[in-house]
Order: sequence, then C-alpha cells, then structure tokens
Amino acid sequence: MTVLRTLREMSSTVRVLMLGNLVSNLAAFLNAFLVLYLLHEGFSAWESGVALTALMVGRVLGSAVGGAAADRFGYRWTIIGSTAATAVLTAAIVYVPNVWAAVVVSAAAGLTATAFRPAAMARVVELTPDERHVMTFSIWRATFNIGSTLGPLTAALLLTWFGSYVPLFFADAATSLCYCLVALLVLPADAARTEPKQDEKAEKQPAPGYGKVLTDGRFMLVVLGLFLTSVAYIQMNSSLPLFVTGSGFDSRIYAVMLAINGFMVIALEIWLSKWTQKAPIGLPMTAGMALLGLGYLAYLGPSQTWVLMAGTIVWTCGELIAAPSMLAYPGLVAPAALRGRYIGLATLATQIAYSVGPVAGVTAWHLWGTRLWVLTGVCAGAAAVCVAVGAGLTTRPRQRQMHVSTEPESEPA
Repeated sequence: MTVLRTLREMSSTVRVLMLGNLVSNLAAFLNAFLVLYLLHEGFSAWESGVALTALMVGRVLGSAVGGAAADRFGYRWTIIGSTAATAVLTAAIVYVPNVWAAVVVSAAAGLTATAFRPAAMARVVELTPDERHVMTFSIWRATFNIGSTLGPLTAALLLTWFGSYVPLFFADAATSLCYCLVALLVLPADAARTEPKQDEKAEKQPAPGYGKVLTDGRFMLVVLGLFLTSVAYIQMNSSLPLFVTGSGFDSRIYAVMLAINGFMVIALEIWLSKWTQKAPIGLPMTAGMALLGLGYLAYLGPSQTWVLMAGTIVWTCGELIAAPSMLAYPGLVAPAALRGRYIGLATLATQIAYSVGPVAGVTAWHLWGTRLWVLTGVCAGAAAVCVAVGAGLTTRPRQRQMHVSTEPESEPA
C-alpha cells in the first residue's frame, strides 16, 4: 500500500483528525512558555516550577482519563469536551491570581490537553482497515512531528510581533476552540458498536474498566515493553547531551545528532512503513526496539565523531521501524468496548516513561558515567523481549469487525 493511495483512500473523518493532531501540536505553547510567563508576572521560580509540574502531571493522567471517557461517552463527545475545556483553561492561565490557582488551572489544562488523544486515535482505528494501520499511524506521527517542529517558529513569530507571552496562550486556546467547533460541526456520530448479544443478567453488569485491560497479560507485556522503550528513547534529550559534552565534544555535535534523527524521521518513516505494515506487527516493534538498544550501546565505542553519528543512525532506524507499529498495536488488538482504555493505558505508560526516564538517565550518568549506555541497551533489549512474547513475531493480531456508521460520513451528527 503506497503513501499516496493511503492518503487518497483515507476517510474524511480521519483526515480531520490528522489535521487536528497537526494543529494541536503546532500551537502547544503552554508547555514551553508557562514558566517564563509566570516568572514575568512576578511568581517565584519555585512557584513557577510547581505549576509546570502540575501541568505535566495533568498531561500524564489525561491519557488514562481520556481513554475511559472515550469508551464511556463516545469518541466524538470526548474530543469535543476535551478541546473545549482546554480552550477555556489555557486562556484562564492569563488570569490566575496566585500560585494555588495557577497549579489547579495548569493541572486541569494539562489533563484536558491530552484527554482527546485516545479518542481521536481510537476513531482512526475504527475507520481504518487493519492492513493500513501502520501506514496511517506513520502519517499520524508525521503530523505530530511537523507540528512540534514548526511550533517554536510560530511562537517566535508571535513573540516578535506582540512582544508578550499572553498572545501565545490565546493562540493556543483559539486552536483548541477551532478543533472543538470542527469536531462538533463536522465529525459524524460514532459508529454503532455491534458487540455480541449478552443475556439479560450480563447486561446488568457494570461496563468493564481498566481492571479488564490489566487482566490481558499479553497486552500488558507489550505495555511494559513500550514503557522500557520510552525510558531508553528519551535519553536522547537528557543524558545524551551530557555524554557528548562530557566526552570532550562541542555541543554543536549534539545538535548535528539531533538533526540527523529529525531528518531521517521526516524523510524515511512513512516510506519505510510501506514494508513494515506487511509484517506481523510484533516483528517491526521487536526489531526496532533491539536496534534502539544497539544504537545506544554503540556509544561505548571509541570517543570519535563517526561513532556518535553511527550510533545515532542505528537507534534512529530502530525508531523508524518500531514507532508506527507501537502506535497502531493497542487499538488493533483492543475489544471495541475498551479501545479507548487500551490506547489510553499504552499512552499513559509512554508518558510516565518520558517523565521518569530523564531523571533516571541523568542520575545513572552521574553515578556510572558511560556505563549508562549498558543500562539503556539492556532496557531496550528487555523491551524487545516483552514485545516479542506479548505481540508475537509470526502472527497478526486477531481480526476485528469494522464498525461503519450507516449515516453519510460528511454529515454532522
């Protein structure tokens, strides 16, 4: 399946969600500028740091809350509610009178800012044939990366034009509000879920929650693999720059390594997905995680520039191979009634890893120096084993029934 054909045959609803993913990352200014704004408004560095911590905790919890809301209230209404609340809360940051209000509003804004993602991803899963999931989520990642890359440039232009942080937050809120209105007016109602008929006694039982997801042993192995992989991967932003400069290299070498990673992801990931989508989904995940570990282990070699570049290319290849399949897997194997929670739990594991990974990596660097890369390689290798056992290397996930709405997709609910 080619990239152009995937884009051409993609449903209009999925295109809207892709655009929403792009825009929401293009204008995600609150994360980067909250501390600077609060400092400018007279808050202390400690108070600003507490507010940022609350924001990050909210963003982590938002994945789990959003997954549960998606299964309970539906994908469309979760997206509408989440983006509407994000618009209000992001604008409200400008008016917080004290540190406690800043903490509460920041935490709530962080939660709602990520709560829509499990619902949006679950809707993409629902409207995408199984054999196209990897390619589709590769495109999803591309919209995320483009938005995240252009976002700082947009922020710089706004700061230059207005000379204030306030317009950044209003622009962030405006994009969330636009997404909300588009979801309200354009996104069709969720497709009816055609689950097998249950007897009357079973119908009276409460709907399954995260406890049901936690009993899926094979899926939880994959979730553990996603966590370990993310702990290893995030070292590129935390301990890797310390290693590069600590080994006697100029910080520009680290910048070149990041540029290599970014160029390869943008230029090659979607193209590579043409082949990885044909394999059993556990195979590219396992191979990519193994390559990630090997790339970091390469940094144990001679302290030469070519070693740094070669290691970066190897672990970036691991990212290219594994990442789209990692995004596609939770929704592909989830029962329809729990799809939001499956995606939410997988996302939660990744977000927690991104939070604790930098602290663990920097601590390991200060305690053990370059032996940090042994731990990182072992972490990625253990992730590969977990995924190989949990997802399998030779079989595709069980086929699920496509749920197609009987209403024309172009008509709003």
